[in-house]
Amino acid sequence: MFRSSFTTLLIMALCSSGLFAADQEEVQPERWFQVEIIAFTNAEVETDSPEAWPSFSSLPTPDQFIQIKGVTELLTANSALTPTEEETAELEQSAINIEQEETNLEAFVALSEFERQLTGQRNTLERSRNHRVLFHEAWNQPVPGRDTVIPIRLDGGEKYGRQAELQGYIDLYVERYMHLNTQLSFIEYEKSQDPFSFFSETSSATTASETMDAYGGLSLINADSLLNNRVSRKSDDFFISTRAALLSESRRMRSKEIHYFDNPRFGMIVLITPIDLQ
Repeated sequence: MFRSSFTTLLIMALCSSGLFAADQEEVQPERWFQVEIIAFTNAEVETDSPEAWPSFSSLPTPDQFIQIKGVTELLTANSALTPTEEETAELEQSAINIEQEETNLEAFVALSEFERQLTGQRNTLERSRNHRVLFHEAWNQPVPGRDTVIPIRLDGGEKYGRQAELQGYIDLYVERYMHLNTQLSFIEYEKSQDPFSFFSETSSATTASETMDAYGGLSLINADSLLNNRVSRKSDDFFISTRAALLSESRRMRSKEIHYFDNPRFGMIVLITPIDLQ
């Protein structure tokens, strides 16, 4: 049932876009492309697939990563207060700035809604009861070779403290052809006054170390700062990440073609369009 409804959605999206694949062509590193991504939830269905909800999927933080500038965050009642300068510095210590080449384009800066090409697909998702848009941004960037690629950080959906529902990294690089790797998690959170109560309540392990190993590490433990999960600076409540669906995939990409990545809990639509700098 899920696959049937999702297939219908993809057909509608293709028909509304009018974008279809050209023959696969080799790509030279450092060519510029416009990258556009929509991430969205799928309706939760019963499944035996371990891909849907592992106990917890722990994503390692790379030594360096790129953050898209100018992304509009979804702020709700669960979002944390504005971080202090010290907290901001800690959270961004691994983010790097990309040197601007001699071009009129800005790299890794969110484009306006008018410059996006997947508005029709987003509208289709938003009209559906089975989906909720977590992230929709477009940006321009040069695509490096595999040996020099730096992961791009994506955060989307509602914020719990300063932890996002959707978080993780993508790698877009050229190795003769263009490739995209995804390491993204969609995470559920619960509120608790004891950040470690989830372990004792849900695990039969005898030691904290055994419990940590069993759950692969919660984002609370992996976060740069415990404050990332605090409800507010004046509160003793914390948001504890309890379940996560992982989207881990590597795929060869064609430009000008809409690509779909999905698992039973959330999915992603990607469109990569070449930019002629001449």
